[in-house]
Amino acid sequence: MLNKKFYTLMLCFMLCLGIAAMASAAPGGQYAEPSVISVSGQGKVVTSPDVVDIRIGIETTARDAKAAQMENGNKMSSILAAIKELGVKESDIKTAFFDLTPIYNYPEGKPAEMVGCTATNYIAVRVDEVVKAGNVIEAALNNGANRIDSLSFDVKEPESLRRAALKDAVRDARNKADILAGALGVRITGIKLVTENVGSVTSRDNTRLGKNAMDMVAISAMVAPLEAGTIDVSATVHVDYIVE
Repeated sequence: MLNKKFYTLMLCFMLCLGIAAMASAAPGGQYAEPSVISVSGQGKVVTSPDVVDIRIGIETTARDAKAAQMENGNKMSSILAAIKELGVKESDIKTAFFDLTPIYNYPEGKPAEMVGCTATNYIAVRVDEVVKAGNVIEAALNNGANRIDSLSFDVKEPESLRRAALKDAVRDARNKADILAGALGVRITGIKLVTENVGSVTSRDNTRLGKNAMDMVAISAMVAPLEAGTIDVSATVHVDYIVE
């Protein structure tokens, strides 16, 4: 008896669902997806870089780790003092890499023996005036640096570039939609969907300046002038505009 009531209730419920579905499919109650115009917009902002990031290093070799580290530390102190005199703030200098590598001799038939040690120390320096970058590199080389690994140009406020590129992309999308709507004889009444993609701030590739002391002559010839080029960021949006 209980099962019969249960099945009766279920049947009524299913009938109700069927009636509701039929009503929604009826001409007067049908839900229609809005008509849309789908467009993509592109935006791009180009500006000049206002900061330079440089990796400066020292490699020293001595009879043992203590001596190699001491020589390395003395030279690094001279480099730090020299670049700070040029106006580089202490907060814009940080240790990027430090390593002590033992040097071994392998005599035939005998155990390996340590005959020296190499200390390698890199600092990352941010120069907030592009025109000073060459002077900072020159000061580092003159005070013992034998590694100028790379430099890259950047901007202090990348987020403002991203916002500007995104606004340009939205304007581009709307202009395209207006043209299409006018040609089709419809009117834009709203927005159904928006998706966006903002790229990273892009400069030219990092400039590789040199890897060891043998490159110092070539590096010195490259120190000035340094051409910063331009920085750009691109954005893309996809918009579905509701029309009628």
